Amino acid sequence: MPGAAEFSRGETGKGVLFSAGTAGLLGWGIYSEVKKDSGQLNAPLIYAQQLYIIGIYDNYRSLYMDSGLARYNRRFDPAPLSTLAAAPFSRELLNPWVLGALAVGAGLNFAIAKSDVKHGGYSGVSGISYLGNSFNRDTGTAVLSAHWLVLSWGAGVSEEMLFRGIIQSQWEREWGDTAGLLSASALFGLAHIADPSSGDSWFSAGFAAAAGVYFGLRYRARNYTLSEVIAAHTWFDIAAGVSSFLADPEDNPLGAKIQFAF
Repeated sequence: MPGAAEFSRGETGKGVLFSAGTAGLLGWGIYSEVKKDSGQLNAPLIYAQQLYIIGIYDNYRSLYMDSGLARYNRRFDPAPLSTLAAAPFSRELLNPWVLGALAVGAGLNFAIAKSDVKHGGYSGVSGISYLGNSFNRDTGTAVLSAHWLVLSWGAGVSEEMLFRGIIQSQWEREWGDTAGLLSASALFGLAHIADPSSGDSWFSAGFAAAAGVYFGLRYRARNYTLSEVIAAHTWFDIAAGVSSFLADPEDNPLGAKIQFAF
């Protein structure tokens, strides 16, 4: 149960955050599921999942370190959750590794989206519908941007905690550095398969696996601290979503319905 372990350790603030936060987001997600159109990404439901994963990481790390096993595996980042969550907005982390990820996210996704535009770019958008709500272009853009920013931030934090902070750390200890890194990266890629029957989905999985190797190597190079890879992952996702939306609004990552003026 979200928050249960935190309450048992006397961490009331965290307990409330994970229990009430996950429950509230889940309720919002269920409500949105009824309203949303087919093919739309249910952002609130994903927020709930991301917060739940952050709680799992917090508990796993605490139990592992409190049990004394941490001396056998030092691949755990002791930084507070607040520090890790704030990593994408730290000026100290805007280094070439993070900015490079942002540039790749923007450039690659803009090029891919631009190659398959059917109804025109952003200048032709007149209206946007998402999760049962309809907006004009400017308001709709603001709504989608807010959702995408939070989704990207949540993905950067929760996925790096799970795939690097838990899985890679544990598998490197059990199977060795190379096997642990490659296995965790492969799993990271497989987790990005949205439709096994789609070639594009398998391309995304392969790219995600390669990104997993990159993040994993940086995680290791930074002495198994997560802040840099969280920042790089977050800004890659933000840039990817924004650039693809501007190039081809109709095929946006949230699945929002786009109306064109011409």
